[in-house]
Amino acid sequence: MAEPIGVTAGLLGIATFAFQTSKAVYDLVNSIQKAPQTIRDLKSELLALDPVLSSIRKKVTSDALKFEDIRYPLHQCGMVCFHLRSLIQQCTTHSADGSRSARDWVKIQYKGKTIDGYKGQLASYKATIAIVLDLFTLTTSDLTAEAIDEIKRKLNDKISQTELDLEVHIKEITEGLDRLAVEASAISHDQHTEPDGDSSLQVLERQKRVLEEDRLALETEKKAIEQSQQACTTARKWLAEATPQLDSGSIHVNFSGANNSGFQLGQNTGFISNLKWGTQP
Repeated sequence: MAEPIGVTAGLLGIATFAFQTSKAVYDLVNSIQKAPQTIRDLKSELLALDPVLSSIRKKVTSDALKFEDIRYPLHQCGMVCFHLRSLIQQCTTHSADGSRSARDWVKIQYKGKTIDGYKGQLASYKATIAIVLDLFTLTTSDLTAEAIDEIKRKLNDKISQTELDLEVHIKEITEGLDRLAVEASAISHDQHTEPDGDSSLQVLERQKRVLEEDRLALETEKKAIEQSQQACTTARKWLAEATPQLDSGSIHVNFSGANNSGFQLGQNTGFISNLKWGTQP
């Protein structure tokens, strides 16, 4: 059945955005001379992300509906790369040779996150997308039993680690939303206590708008993390239900000897028929 054009075009646009922004931030990172460890680690993460985004971009073209459930993680992957690029540009804007002390690189923030914070978030989205790709491969490809077992083993490990990372991110987002709620409440209180016409009211209004933008950004991020968690749950459930089917086989009996005495047990996907016990005349 043909997929709706809007679904394919929408997801392809998101996948392309993520792919292009990741390439842009990688090119920027790669151009930094004498980069500190935090930037070198980010470069490694971006290198690992490239084949994942390249693969999802190709798969979405023909099977968009199967990847609809990671729309938000995929979009946030692109947004993280976009924010990272802005953050790194901020680090290098005022330096003639692009250099900056390691301490500044570690501490500088953009929208409340450090480079390491964005890198961790990026790793979780990358892992989620990779899990969905592995599941897609298992359900659509003609694989040998050995290949299936290898993918299943790696996929189980990947799911377990990703679930732990996502729990950390959800906790951070929840704490961030709680903090923003307290700050917004304080601003609302100040607005009601400030005299009308006071210039500070304009300042408070600007602060309130910034807080609202930050809240919406965190809500979107939360939705992406929750969708990532659901993707992990779906993959784990599929593996649990499919494992007996993937591993199952009926027992077959091989008789040996001149009088057909003795037997050996093995695995077979066929059926046994006309089986009689005992020595045949």
